[in-house]
This record gives sequence, C-alpha cells and structure tokens, in this order.
Amino acid sequence: MDVGAAPARSARAGAHDAPWFPWALMAPTLIVLLILGVFPFLYSLYLASTNIILSKPYLETEFVGLYQYHELVQDRRFLNALKVTAIFTFFAVFIEFWAGLGLALLFRRRIRGKAFFRLAILLPMVLPPVVVGLTWRYLLYPHSGLVTYYSTLLFGFFGLPAPQFLSSPDAALQTLIMIDVWQWTPFMFLILHAGLASLPPEPYEAAEIDGASSWRVFWTITLPMLKPSIMIALVIRTMDAFRTYDTIAVLTKGGPGNATETLNILLTNIGFGFFNISKAAALSFIILVIIITLSFLFIRVFAKKQLDEA
Repeated sequence: MDVGAAPARSARAGAHDAPWFPWALMAPTLIVLLILGVFPFLYSLYLASTNIILSKPYLETEFVGLYQYHELVQDRRFLNALKVTAIFTFFAVFIEFWAGLGLALLFRRRIRGKAFFRLAILLPMVLPPVVVGLTWRYLLYPHSGLVTYYSTLLFGFFGLPAPQFLSSPDAALQTLIMIDVWQWTPFMFLILHAGLASLPPEPYEAAEIDGASSWRVFWTITLPMLKPSIMIALVIRTMDAFRTYDTIAVLTKGGPGNATETLNILLTNIGFGFFNISKAAALSFIILVIIITLSFLFIRVFAKKQLDEA
C-alpha cells in the first residue's frame, strides 16, 4: 500500500470541497461574458449619456443625461423609422404566421413526396440574409432582373405600367415584406408543424364521433392546444423581424428616400454615417426596450388566456 497516496487523495478531495472551487471552474466563462457582454453594455450606457461625435473631435465630452433620448423622440426621422419598422414587423409576422400554419395543416395530410416538399419549403430559411438580399437584388434589378423582366411582360399584356419593386416608395416596403415572408415562413411552418405533431389524438377522435366539422375542430381543438407553439413562434419571429437589418441594407439601404428606413437602418446611418455614436447608443437602448416590451406583452397575453381557459 502506498502511504503517500492517501494524503494526495485527501488534498484533492479537500480542493473539490472548497467554496472557491466552483468559481474557479466558472471563471473562464465569467471572464468572457464580462468582456463580451457586460462591459459593452455599460460602455453603451456611458456613450448614450454623453455628446460624443467622432466627426467633431474638438467637442469636449460632456455628460448630457437623457438629452439624446429627448432628441430622438422629437426627431421626425426617428418617428418615421419607428412607423416603418412597426408596419414591416406586423405585416411580415402576420402573413408568415398564417402561411406557416396553413402549410403545417396541409402537411398533416398524406402527400406523396412529403419529405422533398418539406426540404424545399425549409431551404430559404437556412440561407444567410445577405445571400437572400443579393439574390433578390439581382432578381429585381431594373429591366434585366428575372422577376422584373417577366413581371413587365405580364403587366404589359394587361396594359398596366411596369412594376417598380425597389425604386418606388410605395412598393419598396411591400417588396421587402414579401421577401421576408418568403424567407421566414419556413420558420413558422417548422415550429407549428412540430406543435401539431405533438397534439394528442383523443380530442380529434371524440370530435369525429360527435360529427364536428373541420372548421369547428380547428377553432375549438387545434388552435387552443397549439397556443404554446404559437407563442414561441410569434415571440421569436417578432423580435427577429423587428431587428431585421441585413436584407434591407443590401436591397434598399433604407431608400428610396426613407421609405424603408427601419430603426436598425437608422441606427447604422446615425452611428456610421454621421458618426454620432452617442445618439446611436441611445437609439440602441430604445430598440432594446421596445423588443423587451413586445416580448413581455406577448407572453403576458398568452399566459392570461391560458389561465382564463384553465
């Protein structure tokens, strides 16, 4: 028997039981989170409360409190960006939800080649947003884009003017919404399809015995039991649509004029166009508060409905 082995094992056991040992194991992760998360957040708070403009280095840095927020909420450009973001988010998520739910219900039926069609539907979702933006930019290119060319022929056949997908202020936002629907309807479909697959069959069997119609089964059985999946899909997709940047930046950069300038595009223009990083930092916190508020309202409304029904 090795006499020196027992004290060594005892020392190791003592180290494992020490109160500082878990913190030592978590230290690398905590340091990384501190550097990549906490420090930038606190520094952004500092920037939002100052008057730093990189294009004017001669200005003396001063503490201005809530001045940047006050300037933003009175800025017509900010109010327009807020309206554009709200319209884009609402209509994109609304169409994506009902289209995704319709596809999920359709795929509950027996369809030949279902695996192939499911793969084809999910393909746009896995493409990077920049690739989606570049692809649609070439498809909608004036005169020579594939979609533009055939749309012009179709509209000309009926004696209508050629569509201006991205160059018209009225049509540009609608085009961006449709592109977002094309890319992210598969996300809704994926979550709702999984939710439908998890529903128990007993209520449907009872409804079939009672002779309930398909619409009544949908509104009284399927939709109420699907609410947890619906909440997850709507919360995630609303937050994602609200902060959409890549596709819009590639396609329109907020134009024509400011017809498609969302809050994230405005944030980029203020921070990297005018180099007003203090106002940009303040705008980033406004966006954060709006996203948190929307998520809280979604969860609160769905939780209240669940309690009322229980």
